[in-house]
Amino acid sequence: MKKLIVLSNMGGARNEKELKLFLKNMFKDKRISPGLWRYIIPAFLPQLRYKKVWKNYEKIGGSRIYKLTESLVYKMNKISKTPVTFSMRYTQPFLKDVVQNEDIYIIAMYPHFSTTTVQSIIDEMDELPNNQQKYIVHTYYNDPDFNKILSKSIISQIDNPQEYHLIFSAHGLPVFITRKGDPYRKQIEEHVEILSKLLPNFKSISLGFQSRLGPVEWEKPYLEEVLKKFKGEKVIIYPLSFLIDNSETDFELKIEYAAYAKKIGIRKYKVLECLNDNEELAHYLLNLVRT
Repeated sequence: MKKLIVLSNMGGARNEKELKLFLKNMFKDKRISPGLWRYIIPAFLPQLRYKKVWKNYEKIGGSRIYKLTESLVYKMNKISKTPVTFSMRYTQPFLKDVVQNEDIYIIAMYPHFSTTTVQSIIDEMDELPNNQQKYIVHTYYNDPDFNKILSKSIISQIDNPQEYHLIFSAHGLPVFITRKGDPYRKQIEEHVEILSKLLPNFKSISLGFQSRLGPVEWEKPYLEEVLKKFKGEKVIIYPLSFLIDNSETDFELKIEYAAYAKKIGIRKYKVLECLNDNEELAHYLLNLVRT
């Protein structure tokens, strides 16, 4: 049987219609909205939020996640004997749209495992027919080869790291999910520890969590609280949870938190690019499938 490699990510909006679909599908995911909430929230929240949220997307020209993923897939196909494509969890193309009868190798585009990300991809994979072999590659945050590429990318974007405090910003997670046994927070903390040893020249290295929504308790420390410690200093932000830049890096970090940093007196604030379509990442992901 033919084989196919699929990069799986969350999706993003390039127009209002796509944003509405994204919000609806995300909030009806049982890994995001447990219990009855997955039936209640999608019925009204996308209608209430999408126009307001789309104004934010307009400020960044829509999510870059598609363009960057397409570029990464192109580079992987140039060096891979097995065809490479991509799917999105909450917007098209969905996994069922790109897979036919091939044996498939899905690469989760999240270095850390969470039930809200990787397990959700597994749920989607399990909905495919059973007449094919299905594999998923995930949880590579602690792979030395991956961290060599990541630390190299970080250093390449900074001329004078000794002048900056480096803050790793991770996507937030509701505390009740962690209490159910989700390993995401623990893996994020381990990842920061690993990278701290590979990046010794910064003034300091710390961790903050971004992207809270709703009245529930979220993992701390919140990024804005971490930023308050560095009034009058130079700060570098690296989005640790993502391989590909998206609205949460381009709008939330580069616009919203940049304005907050200026307000509280951060002397210089800079957000680094994710790995995106990095050539070394293309080779690395293919090696993950091979091994």
